Amino acid sequence: MATAPNLNLSECTTTFTTEKHYEYPERLNHLYGTLTHPTLGELGTVTALQITRRMYFKDAGDFLEIMDEDSQELHEFSTGLFDKNSNIRPWLVDGGSRSGSGCWGSELSVGDMLYVQDLSVKAEYKRHGVGSKLLQALLETLDKGFRAHAFAWPTPICFRSDDKAEWIREQDNIIAFYRKNGFRRVGLTQFFAYSPDPAHPSRKLPVSADPEPPWRAFDLANATTPKLTIGEVKTRFPVHYAITTNKTASLAATLVAAHGTDAGILRARDAEGMTPVFIAAASENLLALRVLLDLDPQGVAEDLINAQNAQGMTPLEALQSSMRSTREFSETLLGKWDGYPDAGLQCEYVLAKAMRLPLVLDGEGNPVKAGMYVKKRKYGCTCGKCTGGWMSPRMRFCLATQAALQKDNMSFEIDYFKPRQPRSPSSLLCCGLDYIPPPIRREVYKSFYLGLYTVFLAIYDILERPGSVLTPKAVLAEALTLDAGCVQFFLNKGGRMEHVLDATVHMAREQSSLGDGTFEETFDVDPDADSEGEGGDCVREFRAMPRCANDLAFEVVRSHVGLSAGVQWGPYQERQDEDGMDVDEDSDSD
Repeated sequence: MATAPNLNLSECTTTFTTEKHYEYPERLNHLYGTLTHPTLGELGTVTALQITRRMYFKDAGDFLEIMDEDSQELHEFSTGLFDKNSNIRPWLVDGGSRSGSGCWGSELSVGDMLYVQDLSVKAEYKRHGVGSKLLQALLETLDKGFRAHAFAWPTPICFRSDDKAEWIREQDNIIAFYRKNGFRRVGLTQFFAYSPDPAHPSRKLPVSADPEPPWRAFDLANATTPKLTIGEVKTRFPVHYAITTNKTASLAATLVAAHGTDAGILRARDAEGMTPVFIAAASENLLALRVLLDLDPQGVAEDLINAQNAQGMTPLEALQSSMRSTREFSETLLGKWDGYPDAGLQCEYVLAKAMRLPLVLDGEGNPVKAGMYVKKRKYGCTCGKCTGGWMSPRMRFCLATQAALQKDNMSFEIDYFKPRQPRSPSSLLCCGLDYIPPPIRREVYKSFYLGLYTVFLAIYDILERPGSVLTPKAVLAEALTLDAGCVQFFLNKGGRMEHVLDATVHMAREQSSLGDGTFEETFDVDPDADSEGEGGDCVREFRAMPRCANDLAFEVVRSHVGLSAGVQWGPYQERQDEDGMDVDEDSDSD
């Protein structure tokens, strides 16, 4: 390496420019930085992506989609660390085996993000502090007022050698550089994060305590070994190969024959430390799981709790990771998720039962059979109490509360209508009108308003009946029994049950922890803080309900209540003042 001539870093200057993202200018900015010496010229450059307005992602649930559209690297970053609402994956911060040092927490779910995409220094100025000076200048751009964090994937770029050992050494040097500058690994992933808060646990974590990922040991062990061809895998790991490529009945005979020849082969590990039961779980091979457990129940049971492999997961975790990835792909790129596949859920049932983990219970408190397990878990239920497998008790309570709020607020304005005289939407406080297309709500007559009110009441009444299923057809039938005349007027004007369901679900989401959090602030609190009256009773009722993965699954609810993805739903454009409208022939009869 050439010696850097007369380099005084204090003489260097850093400059940064930003450029709005071509497709998402309100949320993403490209940032470009250079470090320049007055006589030596440009010494280093850095590029990064500023990810701002986090609430936009939480509101739209499109974080994974937007990152995927930008680049493969950002796809890996987003799916590896976050969900579609840009919330940090829970297993990375829950203190479990996959959370690494445990220095990161839910703070990664809020605030702006700065993703470092590339930092390069001219060869003759490397290892002279140029990179650190440039990186630290970049980190100074973090807006601390927005609880910002920086992220990076320290890995060689444009590495042209086939020498895997050299690649590992190069990556180790890059990781050491980022660690020296305050970055620490997020969980056991390949990604690192930086907090501008000097009191943050990550800033106090010694480099020696920052863990290595599970695949590193396998990379080192195979550093000089070429990647196995398919033929070599078939020869060296015949059981793994058979499980990966065969899900027919003939697989059972293959596994039985292999076990008869060598009983230990059913627990053999491949080059990445994966056992046959791991491969069976990850590939959702139900037959393989059953045969393996039948042939060596004790040995395979031990493998079920072992995560000493390149992925750092147990077989059950690998299965659930695969199912989750498929779900996120469907939601992100296809716009619709039809539930977990039966085969995957059957595998999950077999694994959970073998590991003696808690299973979904029936009405009498007994574990359900496999068929019922699949039915109950189809749409992600973890409480066993979801109606239809998708509407949890807490979700039902949340939607019912929103419907009640809307109908109660609307009731205060009913008496202010005058017969045969429409009111302008802007003169009304009804939030539900924002979810009615503008041409339909241009003239709000009393009958139309009462029809809308009645549909909210119908939604509330249905949700108040445990076990009832919320559908447009059920809401219409309920509403017609309450006030057929006004509901028919609402329909004749172009109103639909879906418009009101959209209003109920969307406003409930906006007030949940995915939005402003006012719902949880009201009901998910210590009941003793409001121990008197109806408020305290509602808090106790809500707090007594089991928690479930579907408690915030508003997109699942939308798909089941007729709110098709790809359709433009409300809220529509802001209501305009339409005072002075003439009465038309469709006016109220009262």
